Amino acid sequence: MANELLAMNQVTAVGKSIGDHTIDLRVETIVKDNHELLDILEKLKGMDGIRDAVWSEIVGTVGNKMSVPSHIIDRL
Repeated sequence: MANELLAMNQVTAVGKSIGDHTIDLRVETIVKDNHELLDILEKLKGMDGIRDAVWSEIVGTVGNKMSVPSHIIDRL
C-alpha cells in the first residue's frame, strides 16, 4: 500500500501512524488547489484496503527548536 501511494506524483512521504484508532497511515502531499486535494482524496478512498481518507493541514508554524536538546539525545 505504501509503495502504491508513493508512486503518486503529489505524495512526498508515507508513514505509519499510531494514536488515533482509525488512522494507520499518514500521507504527506503537495497539492495546487482544492480541486486537486479532492481528486487525491477520491483516489485514496477508491483504493483497496482504504476505508476512509481525511485531510489536515498546517496553516502556520508556531515555532521550531533549532536542535534536539542534548539531555534528550543522551536518554536515547
